[in-house]
Amino acid sequence: MNKSILKTVSITATFLFAVASCGLYSPLLAAGELINLSIGDKQGVYHLALAMILDAPFADVHHVVTDYVHIYRIDPSIVESEILGKPDASVTRVKTLVSDCVLFFCRNILRVEDAREAGDDDIYTVIVPQLSNVRSGTAHWQILPMGIRTRINYDMTLDPGFILPPLIGSHIIEKKLKEETLICFNNIEHIARIRDERLRARNPTLSGNTASDHGKAN
Repeated sequence: MNKSILKTVSITATFLFAVASCGLYSPLLAAGELINLSIGDKQGVYHLALAMILDAPFADVHHVVTDYVHIYRIDPSIVESEILGKPDASVTRVKTLVSDCVLFFCRNILRVEDAREAGDDDIYTVIVPQLSNVRSGTAHWQILPMGIRTRINYDMTLDPGFILPPLIGSHIIEKKLKEETLICFNNIEHIARIRDERLRARNPTLSGNTASDHGKAN
């Protein structure tokens, strides 16, 4: 997927945007080092900001985050994903169908996003509202190498365009989003580390960043 984004984040991210309901690994197995995670909403528009350092090399993290064809590995609530094409040379258009529930409220979320890379580190995504059943949304992924580790700064805003039932308060949504966002990043780290180990096993002369740089060509 070129060097493009991530999906983006949770049952609430089902309503919010990108890392929806990621349940591959237990939230007790915390990934990397959490620096900051803040969540809020204003009149039905949600905002999430996260900064985290993952214990996996940059190239492998970048590969996992931008592998939209296999995005279900980090987000099992995605039941369908498809690359629709490239509106221009720097943009990849991706369709995902998310199916999930918060308490008794279930909904299928169709999301079409344009992912644009800006250099090696920054990825911007914008929801295409006329092709989606959410009103609008944007995200910025900044993926930064830190030796054998990787820092991700993630900032997302989403207007889902529909109202949740009154019994599902914002505190339930925000708590669920926080928990499942952390699980998703744990999944990213776990899969990236496996990829790095496989690269080094294939070529024992490589190690650390060298192995990950080699992985960019695979």
